[in-house]
Amino acid sequence: MMMKLSDVDLLEALERPECAPLREMFAVRRVARGQGIFWPDEQEDLVLVVKSGRFRVYLSYGGKEFTLAFLERGDIYSSHTGAHVQALADGEVLLADTRAFRRRMTDLPEVSAIMVRVLGQMLRSTFFLIEGLVFRDSNTRLAALLLEQAERAGSGDAPPDAPNAPDAPGTPDAHAHAPDKRHAMPPRPVQPGSGQIIRLDLTTEQLAGMVGATRQTVSTLLNDMIRSGILDRMGRGTYRVRDMDRLRELASA
Repeated sequence: MMMKLSDVDLLEALERPECAPLREMFAVRRVARGQGIFWPDEQEDLVLVVKSGRFRVYLSYGGKEFTLAFLERGDIYSSHTGAHVQALADGEVLLADTRAFRRRMTDLPEVSAIMVRVLGQMLRSTFFLIEGLVFRDSNTRLAALLLEQAERAGSGDAPPDAPNAPDAPGTPDAHAHAPDKRHAMPPRPVQPGSGQIIRLDLTTEQLAGMVGATRQTVSTLLNDMIRSGILDRMGRGTYRVRDMDRLRELASA
């Protein structure tokens, strides 16, 4: 279940000397955590490139939300998709008028080739999302999401983790809800990737919206993974993978 739209870092392309005319079109905007950038009724037609931070693309209807993807450094997005884009952390984005960007891009074959790759990966990610929702149960979808985040974090693509960071004000201490170790399964030998920190920056309700399940279901599934020795809860929205092989088994069930 791929939640990142593309593996192409457009910032690297924009830093090339031949891309200077395109780079100069963008204006930098600082965004605070929780701040929205795009809305379904957005009037401006803008192209966005993430310079830093992490952003959530989601749909909202009738008080319910469904997360479609994450945007991170180098990712590109547009304001006319009909989705919300919200900052999950403080960051900066580059913004440019879509029509002007398109006209300038046609003069730069290298960037045009990159955009074709980006669009292809976005389409592939969309198909993976649909496949997960249609053919997999919520347990498999959740495991697949956690596995993807763990593998990306291990490759250095994910935001830096903060395993010792305190919980947000007013949040109960995570250790107060730690599972009873007497019921945990015997530890297995450490597998490659085990010990990886997953930092989601999401509430349980937002996480439930990503896998098409209820908050109660996701809470139960996470607690089951913790009790069975697959995960450790490090703090709000932060987990450590204890057994990567078993997480892969769940994700491919």
